[in-house]
Amino acid sequence: MNGFVPNYIEEIKRRLSVVDHISARVPLKKSGKNYKGLCPFHGEKSGSFFVFPQTESYYCFGCHESGDVFTFTMKTEGLEFNEALEMLAKRAGVDLPEREPQIAPDPEIQSQQQLKERLKEINAAAAIYFSHLLLKSNEGQAARDYLAKREVTPKAVELFGLGYALDSWDNLFKHLTAKGRFSPQELVQAGLVGERENGDGYYDRFRGRLIFPIKDRQGQIIAFGGRVLEGAPSDAPKYLNSPQTFLFDKSATLYGFDLARDSIRHSDCAVVVEGYMDVIAAHEAGFSNVVAPLGTALTEKHVVSLKKLTKRIVLALDADYAGQKATLQGIEVLKRGFDSYSVAVPNPKGLIQFEQQLDADIRVAILPTGKDPDEVVRESPDRWKEMIARAVPVVDYTFTSVAASMDLNNARGKSEAVEILIPVILEVRDRIEREHYIQKLARITNTGADLLYAELKRVSRAQYSKPSAEKSRNDNTVSGVDIDTSEETPPRVIQIGARRQLDYEDKLLAFVWRYSKALDNTGQEDKQVSSDDFRKGENRFLYESLIEAKQHGVSLTEVEESFTPEMASYFAQLMEDVNAQPELDPYGEVSLAFQFQLRRLRNSRAMDFVPTLVEMQRNCEELANTGENADGANENMLENEDEIFRQADQLRVEIFNNQPSLSVIFKDSRDR
Repeated sequence: MNGFVPNYIEEIKRRLSVVDHISARVPLKKSGKNYKGLCPFHGEKSGSFFVFPQTESYYCFGCHESGDVFTFTMKTEGLEFNEALEMLAKRAGVDLPEREPQIAPDPEIQSQQQLKERLKEINAAAAIYFSHLLLKSNEGQAARDYLAKREVTPKAVELFGLGYALDSWDNLFKHLTAKGRFSPQELVQAGLVGERENGDGYYDRFRGRLIFPIKDRQGQIIAFGGRVLEGAPSDAPKYLNSPQTFLFDKSATLYGFDLARDSIRHSDCAVVVEGYMDVIAAHEAGFSNVVAPLGTALTEKHVVSLKKLTKRIVLALDADYAGQKATLQGIEVLKRGFDSYSVAVPNPKGLIQFEQQLDADIRVAILPTGKDPDEVVRESPDRWKEMIARAVPVVDYTFTSVAASMDLNNARGKSEAVEILIPVILEVRDRIEREHYIQKLARITNTGADLLYAELKRVSRAQYSKPSAEKSRNDNTVSGVDIDTSEETPPRVIQIGARRQLDYEDKLLAFVWRYSKALDNTGQEDKQVSSDDFRKGENRFLYESLIEAKQHGVSLTEVEESFTPEMASYFAQLMEDVNAQPELDPYGEVSLAFQFQLRRLRNSRAMDFVPTLVEMQRNCEELANTGENADGANENMLENEDEIFRQADQLRVEIFNNQPSLSVIFKDSRDR
């Protein structure tokens, strides 16, 4: 690299106070030099969420969430780093540079980008035409009658952009190709028309159907769905979706997601239903956190979109056999899609064992037999609200399904029931609740509880010993990094202004990027770096990109080439020092240097919290001695005195455990 463009990321942080930014969403009170409030990432009453103006960062002593203004925006708004960058740049009044590559762009990349924009134009034009036919044409009367019968209001028709396709073989084709507006081949690529088998012309895919435009998360139309109306041939599929196109991946798209994003984030809950009409009915009734897959079962790609906004998912699928089957499949997909973490659990002998816990709250809404969500919502919105609020945990739903579908009077049925239910019981965190379900399983299978406990222990041990690689997905996406070949190559960066000073976090990230082998599992989990070690939004983005690239076999060069100009500039600054150093031995030296830098960072972080905890302890002692307890904040502090002192003890242990030894490789101020 010859130099750097101005550091837009640092300029945004300089202009946006982390206190002002967070206080717009979380009420904060002054606490010494810092500010505190109720954590937005977990339910609490004590106020363990702290914002530190000096370091422009935040930390929750309850759930241990931490970060900076970028991380906070990404988590609360459900955005990728680049999206958060654009949002915060506008808020800070910082003009980000346009992408102006100083090298000639790849013609193929340019062509693909132009095709994307062209297909969006075609879909927008088709949507306008479909809408006109529904609202204005005589032929659209059947569709209007159907919507009136289903109690769909004009407001909902407009909100979802509903339309009608004439019962004609080539009406849309003629309309869109008139006057050379779009070519036949472009319409084929958009999935709106098909080419006749004999090569003699084209035909409309959607004929005589009510049309549902399908949009991406930004609200741009990428595909269509169509429903048959009365009088359609008996062999016609009830619903028809656009085929896979350059814009549309059915397995990754959720209907209504563009309208539901804000509601899901604010309610901290996503409700998954089965079809178009279910989503429309729910949104009309004010339940705008509802989405639906597009004629497919829930997929892990769907989960990737949902878990950026919430960890609470309610499945509200139809109550028929197909709906129950889809619910069980959806539960398994959600379990695979969400992360798990290890929990230390004492066994009856007082020994500690580790179990895997799902980092999500998955529930199932029990619908009345024979009713779908659309019917329930329209008959009684209050009943729907209550059903969602009273959605049952996965373990209860699975118990009910297993008991109803298996013969528990024979040995094979009992064995299959235990095989299905033991892993589900293992996910129950509360030990008393777990005991309840073990006893319940013992009753319905007429099996000894001791035998079930032994099976629980065996499954727990097997799960904990599974390598994390099994968690990786089989797609080629890197979360947060678009590695699609349509991305432009970032420009060569030019030096303007001074370099910024790198801190311990920056240096650790640069090191693990250059020596990615240092991230290999050494069997000492407490010494391994994690995304929680990176509090700066841009650093966490880079680290998570690195990890997912390794998981999916994507080269780091590909990832680096996908960076925006501002990220490319930041990355160049980050890597300059470490790339200028002599290459380390890939075995001993890399491992030693990695452990030194990680422990140095964690020790420094722990030391940063000492003044805050000391101040909190002093306040507790003063309140206890004086008996002053005038406000709720003081009352909460006294109630959580034990927790504060426990955090202090934990901090001492962390400081001791992460005391770095003198480095023979990296010079430190103590190395004199």
